[in-house]
Amino acid sequence: MSSVDTNCLLRWVIGDVPEQADAVQRLIDDKHRLAVSDVCLVEAVFAMEHLYQLGRPQVVLAINAIANESAFQLESSFWSAMLDDYLSHPKLSIVDVYVVHKARHDQTAPVYTLDRKLANQMSDTCDLKIT
Repeated sequence: MSSVDTNCLLRWVIGDVPEQADAVQRLIDDKHRLAVSDVCLVEAVFAMEHLYQLGRPQVVLAINAIANESAFQLESSFWSAMLDDYLSHPKLSIVDVYVVHKARHDQTAPVYTLDRKLANQMSDTCDLKIT
């Protein structure tokens, strides 16, 4: 299995550089299995929000398109649950939501934080403690 970086994901899902989007599509068409790291997905969300000025619903659609492409290998169920919270907590960053979900997923709770907003909004998802 090979891996893809954030640029490949963005070009493929956004299509703003057609020749690069086509190059990624050729990898998919050639039946490559392409690992997608969580850090690339978090960076892609950040880029879509801040560089492309996409709203959260559009970002979620884009990440779901990546998750639903069988060539891309990622933890789809983890990302699906996380994206639900990302949509329902618009004052929290993707990084905040990711940290909480990752701790729950990896059974590394409680999460100690200095961020009262995070603790107040996500305490139902994971054990968060204000330090």
